[in-house]
Amino acid sequence: MENKNSIQPHIDKALLNFKEAKYQISIDILENLKEKESNFLICWYLGHSYFRVYNYLSAIKYIKKSINLKGPDELNQSFLAEVLLQSNQYEKAIKLFEKVLNINEKNINALFNLGKIYSEIGKFKIAENYYNKIIEEEPHNFNAFYELIKLDKKYLSDTLINKINNFKTEDNKNNVNIIYASLILAENEKNNKNFDYELDNLINGHRYFIQSRNKASEQEFNYFTNLLPQFIKKIENIDFKSKSKNYPIFIMGLPRSGTTMIENLICSSENQIIKGDETGVMGKVFFSKNIISNYDDNNLNVNFDFDDNGLQNLESLVLNQYKQVGIDTSKSFTDKSLENFLYIKILSKIFPRAKFIYCKRNYVANLLGILKVFLPNLLWSHSIEKIVTFMELYENNLNEILLEKKINLEIINLENFSENPVDNSKNLFNFLGIKWNKKIIDENYKKTTIIKTVSNLQVRNKITKHDLSYLENYIPFLKKYGIKKLT
Repeated sequence: MENKNSIQPHIDKALLNFKEAKYQISIDILENLKEKESNFLICWYLGHSYFRVYNYLSAIKYIKKSINLKGPDELNQSFLAEVLLQSNQYEKAIKLFEKVLNINEKNINALFNLGKIYSEIGKFKIAENYYNKIIEEEPHNFNAFYELIKLDKKYLSDTLINKINNFKTEDNKNNVNIIYASLILAENEKNNKNFDYELDNLINGHRYFIQSRNKASEQEFNYFTNLLPQFIKKIENIDFKSKSKNYPIFIMGLPRSGTTMIENLICSSENQIIKGDETGVMGKVFFSKNIISNYDDNNLNVNFDFDDNGLQNLESLVLNQYKQVGIDTSKSFTDKSLENFLYIKILSKIFPRAKFIYCKRNYVANLLGILKVFLPNLLWSHSIEKIVTFMELYENNLNEILLEKKINLEIINLENFSENPVDNSKNLFNFLGIKWNKKIIDENYKKTTIIKTVSNLQVRNKITKHDLSYLENYIPFLKKYGIKKLT
């Protein structure tokens, strides 16, 4: 057996690759060490490396081992709880975060995650309690205030607005709280019917957020608008015959287009369809396997064979990634990942029995809906110019798919659907081949169902007709930001 000194160079090399985001190399080095089962550092780095390539089950395995070797502490238990969340093991995550609070009742990360979890499962009073505990410890934690305001408008008080205004006059330019302060100010201006100032605060908050992420934002933009379309064109020419018997339901569309409402209705049916929510599977597979290898280039560079074997391997990777987030693909399941529409031609090859639903809504309502929320994982949603570009990208893709008539796609218009949810939901369920009953519309949700998106509170209410009269308040001010399509 190698002694400690002889394995240290291997650990150092793995750590260097980890810091350079070469996670698979780090994993390969550490997995080859005989001491991996008994060395805390090896297990710790393996757990974190597997997490970075979205292999949650292996990450859980090694983080548990590192805890057993070193003993429980709040840092490792918090990390394990966050990995459990990613794999949708909510009850286990809650218990671990509670253990963290037993060690340190002021642990902000644990308090925030518990607030988020209880909000997602519809237990809003418990969530409220955790966010208030954060504010007791950090009176200027505007992220916690922002979450509280979503739960109950009573928290949007004059006292809070004064606190934010005083905070903004101080030297806090590098404090991430300024982002949430701007979003709170925007909500306050909306209540006061100062719609121009509302938009100014929203755009300033988004602009501040993206300042430190400019490079990643440009890479993401190049990936979706340039590199991925090049990849898709090469895929289209492969006559791949998948043997998959899986029958997923992909619910697609831009953020704030009604996808959460439609998924909730489908998963309330008697057919017991597994609710996938936003799995992010395609993006995780492409990133972790470095399939498109350089996001800075205009020309496509890939680690992929454009043939049957390449697509068969991709199919296996996708199925395994669903396993990582706790989805049994042998059963019918939904996936409402926002970016799936940009991968639809790949998904239709991998899952020939899949049904696809595309949700759309009024252009200006959709644009404002995206601006009014904070989506940290969608960097393009923090620039009004990029939002417009992505809206055009989605519309162009939709028109192309409809013209080709190769994909089994149903379009749901949010405004039309909300006007007559009974008949429209019957038509949708008929398209999907699942049972409909009126209870689905009357109840619309299960009180403890998990809803991870910003539509969490909204979709738990009864479906009501969408009134678009409010858009007139914003059109004059959208013009000054160069928005031309305003009907």
